[in-house]
Amino acid sequence: MRLPELEAVGQARTIREIPAVAAEIGALHLGVPEAELEAQVTVRVSAEADQLWDEARDVEDAARAALQRAAALRRQAVQRARADGYKLDAAAAAFGVTTSRIQQLAAGAAAVPLPPTEG
Repeated sequence: MRLPELEAVGQARTIREIPAVAAEIGALHLGVPEAELEAQVTVRVSAEADQLWDEARDVEDAARAALQRAAALRRQAVQRARADGYKLDAAAAAFGVTTSRIQQLAAGAAAVPLPPTEG
């Protein structure tokens, strides 16, 4: 660890130890009690690691949006099938899911207006 204000360096075994070690080093250099000092710790990774983390967050956000869209489309599909007269078990068979899953999707679709049919 580096203390730029004091032009000093120190070593802590864990991240949790850094504030205490920084206060100890600062107290020695400044000649004041450790209790009078407050350490603010900033941990930095390489620019490449930081960029990868940001990219991962962006990909995760896009994936979350895609999942939400997929869920909305499934609810609409169930709602359309039900509006077309398919019973729960028939819709389940058509979509390859359980009847209880169709019930869940139908319940979620109840609050969403059905899009107009084409043609």
